[in-house]
Amino acid sequence: MRLSSSARSPLTRYSLNRIALPGALLAALSIAGTAVLAGGEDPAPALSRIGHVLVPAAAAAPAPRPAAARVAILATSPGAARSTLHITAVGGGQAGPALATIQHLSDAVVRARVVPRTSIVVATADTSPSRDRSFNASLFRVEPHAEPVALCDGVVHASRPLVTADGRVFVSRGVAGPEPPMDGDLARLRVDALTIDEVDLATGATRTAHRHTGYLAFLAGEWNGDLVVYRVSPGSADIVLVNPDSGATRVIAPAIPPFARDFSIDAATGALVFQGRHETNPGMWVIDRIDLARGKRARLEVSASNGLAPHVWPGGGLAYTPDRATGLFLVGARAALRGPLGAGVDTIQAVSPDASWVAALHTNPSAFAVPFAIHVDSGEVAAIPAPSGARVAIAGFTTAKEEP
Repeated sequence: MRLSSSARSPLTRYSLNRIALPGALLAALSIAGTAVLAGGEDPAPALSRIGHVLVPAAAAAPAPRPAAARVAILATSPGAARSTLHITAVGGGQAGPALATIQHLSDAVVRARVVPRTSIVVATADTSPSRDRSFNASLFRVEPHAEPVALCDGVVHASRPLVTADGRVFVSRGVAGPEPPMDGDLARLRVDALTIDEVDLATGATRTAHRHTGYLAFLAGEWNGDLVVYRVSPGSADIVLVNPDSGATRVIAPAIPPFARDFSIDAATGALVFQGRHETNPGMWVIDRIDLARGKRARLEVSASNGLAPHVWPGGGLAYTPDRATGLFLVGARAALRGPLGAGVDTIQAVSPDASWVAALHTNPSAFAVPFAIHVDSGEVAAIPAPSGARVAIAGFTTAKEEP
């Protein structure tokens, strides 16, 4: 498909096993709209810097931990026709050197994920110059100190590969359909031939796990060995489970508004959480939870903000941005946290294998996104060092070591 890409409402009351409102929020330190919750915190702590944002020093540099977390990132300078891989320590002082470089179109959109228990990163980036960018991306295998390998092309523009817990790699691909005729003065959307393909990391060979004719087939996650796919077609949108080996498909949510995004899965409870548009009020946005086993749907939030960016919190809870003025808000978790980097939208990108850290991007209009990490139990905030003046894609936590 060719796509062109406040009033704050309180969190809706709900009774879920793992998500609940805390009894009370602790007093917050206000620093240019930033509030970091911590019991008994000095009202005027020393400040440290994460990107361009000042945060309390205690939050910016948590106490050393036995096994320091490391994050793989890809950095792209504005206008550049390449992106560089860096391995950086959470809470470290600076990003290490470039360990690998992928070539792509100037100002390409880059998305990436780490392959579990390896130093391999799989990344998508725009490579095919064309007026229609719908399927102009390629998938790359990227490793420190090795030449990147282009595995396949025809990948959906700005899509992120899905890597399962056992290291299988899937991408969304497609072939453009015929251009539709004008319907009076209105242009209709093109209907495309879409696939979810598994890619062999060694050879680049692809195998189709699912086919769909429509506007979108989006890889929302993995649950119990099945792929969770969000599909949009003329007149409908749904969420399905796809067995990647047999291709068997089971519909979980048969009819949802076609504006869903920011999917995450709570594997322990089998729940999919995402942001969508309200069914009857186009000016409102919602956070919904769907039981992947039974299809039961629960509403967690209704808001006028379109930047809620919900994500399930490891060990139970929900992280989301109620509005851009306050930043990230965490409920139902052991840690208490609100607006660690101030105004903006905070999107969680990865969770460490031991579920002790999450990596996120702090975004504001006309500014580079700032990568940072949050310790799951304590709520401490730490920098993820990155090259300055570059767009950053967080691939995830990695076993590879950062370079001096």
